[in-house]
Amino acid sequence: MSAGGPIPWASEAAQERVREIQGGSEPGTPEDLARAREAVGRHVARMDGEGLVLYAGSNAPVAAVHDAEAGMRPSLGHPGEKLQPGLGDLEVLEVLTTRAVASAIRARYADVRVPSATIANLAAYAALTEVGAVTAALPRWAGGHDNHHVEGGAGIRGHRVVELPYDAAAFDVDVAALPAFLERERPALIALGGSLMLFPHRLSEIVPLAHAAGARVLYDASHMAGLIAGGRFQDPLADGVDVVTFSTYKSFGGPPGGAVAADDPDVAARVSAAVHPGLTANYDAGRFRALHIAAAELLANGPAYAAGCIDAARALAQALHAEGLHVAGAARGFTESHHVAVALPESMTGEWAVGRLARAGIYLSAARIPGPDGPVAALRLGTQELVRRGFGADDMAAVAALIARVLAGGEAPEDVRPDVAAMRRARDGRPSRTYRAR
Repeated sequence: MSAGGPIPWASEAAQERVREIQGGSEPGTPEDLARAREAVGRHVARMDGEGLVLYAGSNAPVAAVHDAEAGMRPSLGHPGEKLQPGLGDLEVLEVLTTRAVASAIRARYADVRVPSATIANLAAYAALTEVGAVTAALPRWAGGHDNHHVEGGAGIRGHRVVELPYDAAAFDVDVAALPAFLERERPALIALGGSLMLFPHRLSEIVPLAHAAGARVLYDASHMAGLIAGGRFQDPLADGVDVVTFSTYKSFGGPPGGAVAADDPDVAARVSAAVHPGLTANYDAGRFRALHIAAAELLANGPAYAAGCIDAARALAQALHAEGLHVAGAARGFTESHHVAVALPESMTGEWAVGRLARAGIYLSAARIPGPDGPVAALRLGTQELVRRGFGADDMAAVAALIARVLAGGEAPEDVRPDVAAMRRARDGRPSRTYRAR
């Protein structure tokens, strides 16, 4: 910290916001604690109780449980050889959770000790590449996550990152250009799976080309894991990828955290060693029961959940298109996942559109997507949370109408907000049509 500001390395806007928050109370005081408690309450009421959350990076959890007493116990090492005594019951929790997650994603092996997909990716890099290796990733405007570029785990490993050739019309890696690219760049690993994926990768073509060139393939399923578990979208391990990483809280529906999965025992062993003792010591076992429940739910009802997410996304895309918005992928039916992308006109920035929608109680994010003449600003939407909360395809025309009203600019977002809240409240107590909470 600094006398000139609480985070002087950040933007002035960030520094001003931190000063504003800190100025309302003294640290650690009852007033300080009360302000934090009240902030949580307001957040839940506004976003979860009154808002329509179409953010692709979140979900309504299948089970909102956290066993704090379990999470506070150090648990280092494999079951049966923990470094600490008295952990036999936590070993049961760890083993059953890991098995359920591996089964849900149809993998022989999994590791669920990592606290995020970012760390899962770093573990995969450590397991499968040398420091300073050449790796290949999707361009950021095509869904490539920062973690696969020099700003993230790839950079931490000192990798030289090259962008995969991309076919904007196919919304996928340019398969025709891939052999020459692999011959020229010689990457040790290519990272697939994006933060915006309307259509599956053509893995049956991409993976053999990568392996023939000596490259391993990582599939980051952070956004798609729930659909993959539901038997929809695609099955990366069955299609030959070497390792799958994913967030456990997005479409998967579990608590915040990450996981790594593989079929090859050598790959799995390397990943396990990278996770512990390489990148973690203790982990939070308190999140495992919720993760176990989420995996069990997907094993029982994943196909219906995945179908509900995809059907809702297609209905939302069609309705937004009917409202006059430019929805990506129209020639291919808009989407084969729970994601929808709306290209914005040049007169409208993603930051403006996202901020305006948030003021109306509609929460989503900005992105960049391939356009006919290069990357363009866009909105990224995901249907998984609305589906978990009981919305279906038949509700999406009304959702699209609210979005179009806000973006049209004829009304103040605050004037649309009561209608958004009314739509959300109408689903309170309505059982989901695609899963059963346990």
